[in-house]
Amino acid sequence: MPTQEERVTTLEKAVANLQRETASHIREVDENLTILVGVIRHQGQDIKRIFERLDTIDQHLEEHTTLLEEHKMLLEGHTTLLEEHKALLTQILARLPERP
Repeated sequence: MPTQEERVTTLEKAVANLQRETASHIREVDENLTILVGVIRHQGQDIKRIFERLDTIDQHLEEHTTLLEEHKMLLEGHTTLLEEHKALLTQILARLPERP
């Protein structure tokens, strides 16, 4: 049976090994945490750029919607004018004499 001093020495060695392993795990966790924080910051910057681009797209969509409404009004005006011309041409044709 080991002596008390041998038992204490064995226990001290076990504690020292646990301390080394714990320190190693803490370093590994710290490294992974540092990497994770960097990734999160990078993703935050990406999200910010995405929102900026979405704002730009939204502005462009509003501008295009305005232009489409203007073109729609112009087309409606042209349609009305063509209908008026068609009516005038129909009246003119009605007044022309029949062909012999």
